[in-house]
Amino acid sequence: MADEESQKKDRRKSGSPGAGASGDADKKAGEAKPETSAASNNDMPSPSDTFNRGLKAISKDARPEDFEDLQGLYSIMYMERKAERYFKRDPNEPPSPDDTMTAGNKPYDKTEGYVFPFRGKEAEKLAECTKVESKAFLTAAAMFKDLSRYMWAPRLLRQLVGNEIHYYDPIDIERDKNARKGVIKSNSQTFGYTQVSINAVKLYVLEFPILRQYFERKNHVGADYEIRALLDPQCAAMIVAAVCEHHLKLWKGQDNDDGVPIPINERTLAYGYNPDVYDVNGTLETSPVPIYGARKILMPSERVVAVSKHVKKVFEQDY
Repeated sequence: MADEESQKKDRRKSGSPGAGASGDADKKAGEAKPETSAASNNDMPSPSDTFNRGLKAISKDARPEDFEDLQGLYSIMYMERKAERYFKRDPNEPPSPDDTMTAGNKPYDKTEGYVFPFRGKEAEKLAECTKVESKAFLTAAAMFKDLSRYMWAPRLLRQLVGNEIHYYDPIDIERDKNARKGVIKSNSQTFGYTQVSINAVKLYVLEFPILRQYFERKNHVGADYEIRALLDPQCAAMIVAAVCEHHLKLWKGQDNDDGVPIPINERTLAYGYNPDVYDVNGTLETSPVPIYGARKILMPSERVVAVSKHVKKVFEQDY
């Protein structure tokens, strides 16, 4: 999405869905409807094929009894991703009236744009994430099978959280403040230092039993465990690691728009955390794109990553 400032309001942070538990779950996930002749002629997979491939990918490590819930959450996030292409925002447009902002500073100024109260305090806020576990980002990266293979993973996790803190705005602060009081407008809104949604956390807990166990150790259990985990800085490293592991599973064996396997590196995983590039009649542009129906690119390539403003921002400062 174009500028991080404008992205944060519309963002839906979990990747496209995926799945495949064992037994019946694996069978359900793999049952794709045959392609229509139109789809074959255009060399494009049918929506059901795309959905089932993703569902099968992310459900491999899930418990069989969780498959139905996993499928439901994946469906919600899958459709939200598709809907994003139709709801874009002018970066110069002020926040909507639905966003109440009373965080002290002017939240929006036509000349200055958005105000970011945590600027210059990134190290202080990141220290909250490692207060109990000094090597929280290193430990989190090691907890996930695919992510643990990459030596750069702990740094990436820290950079992603640092970037979210850097672009934390009064809307985010007010939303978190309301959530602590039990006022949550939508499970698709994002919260905390990771700026991940409640729906995404629900999905990742089903996808990764190890994340559920981690939350239990932190005493984040019960009906509202997701928001309490999201608002707990000590859970930030594990949540971001789950997002990255989700994409590693989802992208395995997948080709991007250039017809080659998706490259796995710091930059492509950073892109997966917040895709912001659209295909507009064959031209790559960062969002928001003022063209109805522009297609958001979820499967990164080196060409896409080079255009992404989000990726650039994640690495322009060393957190």
